[in-house]
Formats: sequence, structure tokens, C-alpha cells
Amino acid sequence: MLFGTRTVHCGMFVVLVACSSEVGPPSQGSMSTSGQAASPAQGNDASMSSGTQPSSSGTATNPEPVVDSGSGGMTPVTTPEASTDQDAATSDGPVISVVPEAGGSSDSSFPPGLRYNDFSCSWVLGIHTTAEWFMAGFLTAVDPTRWQASGIEMAQFQWANAGYGGWTGAPMNPCKVNSKTPDRIVFCGVDTGSTTVQAYLTEYASAMNVIKTKFPSVKRVDIMTTAVGPGDMECIGANRSGSSFIRPVQNQAITQTVAMFHGFAFECPRWEVASCKDFGLCPHISAAANMTLAKTIADYFIAN
Repeated sequence: MLFGTRTVHCGMFVVLVACSSEVGPPSQGSMSTSGQAASPAQGNDASMSSGTQPSSSGTATNPEPVVDSGSGGMTPVTTPEASTDQDAATSDGPVISVVPEAGGSSDSSFPPGLRYNDFSCSWVLGIHTTAEWFMAGFLTAVDPTRWQASGIEMAQFQWANAGYGGWTGAPMNPCKVNSKTPDRIVFCGVDTGSTTVQAYLTEYASAMNVIKTKFPSVKRVDIMTTAVGPGDMECIGANRSGSSFIRPVQNQAITQTVAMFHGFAFECPRWEVASCKDFGLCPHISAAANMTLAKTIADYFIAN
């Protein structure tokens, strides 16, 4: 069973994740593990369940790093121009601020070229589906001492709240060093109710700023979504099919987030299941599909 991956020009924010009532985020484009481009995505919805497990500043002006093509056949992600330093908002939405880097520097602390072995602790934040693929073989493909995860049911976009309990909870498989001061975060935000770019953008920006404030040690945030159907299209007929793809408005918000937090936030490809039959209660996927997904995601992060 193969997993496809869709690469989308994104916006910034972070973290990862599967459970009986979770939902996945939206995306724009993706690619197969063989490197064959897939059709643009539409969008996705996701409802989550809750659990108890979890646990930088102005826009950067450094040249954006090139995302190497890993074994999954990903193409480089092109990030839009960074927005000006303080405000970034749509004409009809509220002003969104970007938290400055620790020390007041306006430049990103993330030098171009940092890759897998340069991070001592990568923390995946997401919903229950995140925990499913994380424990389905991901740790056997990467250096398990450098990865930890908090995949919590119903976490959805609660990571955008500085007071969310997940920030202080113990993560799965704590990193051997710097578990409480990670230098990389992989963020998977899920929202089943928002219908506009502005609504998603506000959530992503808030999550990015919370990360910057709580963890000034973080040099990079990778924004990912839950697994999507082939071509990032809705799997009509699947159980809770609205969570089998990512909505265009969420994809656009990710792209804008990456632009706002240029050099700090990066967008992951959209990882696709081989068949709509791989879904159970969307966005949950079968055990076999999770094993394939775990290997695909591991290959991507080893190369990035």
C-alpha cells in the first residue's frame, strides 16, 4: 500500500497526528511517494475526541531554505514573501500580530540548511490520529531519541491557546535531551467548523505565537495536516467523509501563515492514502495504512 504526498505552498504554524472523533486540516497540492505530482486538493474538516497527553519573532528575512527531495519524492516547497513585521490580516479581518524573536532580533534564528540531525528534540503536536501513525513504525525509521509526540483526542486547535493543558502534559517517548526545550515542532491543527481563510489564519497565527513565547528554543515549525484521500479529494461514501480532505480555505491559511512567519514556519506535503478504503472513521485510517504513512512521514523528515 502506498501513500501519496501533496506539496502545498503554505502558511506557517505547527504540529501533528488519530482517534475515533478527530478530523484533519486542509491542503492544496501533494505528491506521491514516487515523486509523481498529484492533483490540487480541495479541503478538509475534522472533529476530534479528547484525551490527556501532550507535552522566535518578527518575520524573518533570511533566505528561505530549500526543502530537499527525500525518499518520498517531495518537491521543494516555495514559500510566499514574508509580510511586514507587525501586522498581517486580511482587509476584512482583525489585525494579527507576530511575536518577535527572543532577544528582540528581527531575523530568524533558523539558518538555511538545518536538517534532521541538527535538531536535538522534535516535538509533534496534534490530535489522536497523530499518535496513531507516530506509534505505527515512525520511531523505528528515525532516531527515536530525538522525537516525542503529544497526540491528544479533541486537541484540534486548542494548541493555539497558551493555557491549554496539553502544553504541560507529558509527551509520548520524551526526547533523550531537551524534551522541555525542543528546537523543532511539527504542528497539526484540526478545525471542523471554520469556513474562511481569516478564521484559520487567526488560529494558526495564534499557535505560532504561543510556540514562540513558550518555547524560544524552537528554531523551526513544520505545519502538517491529517492524511487525505487520493488527490486530496473527498472520499464520498466514507464514514465522516468531510474529514477525508483539506478545505481550500485552510490550505490558503497555511500558505499565508508561512509567509507571515517566514523562515520559522514551513509547510509539509499533503500525505494521501492509497485508497478511500484505507479510511475508517475519517480522518482515522487502518493499521496497515498507518504503517505506510509512518514510513512516508519518517522519510520526509529525515530529508528535511
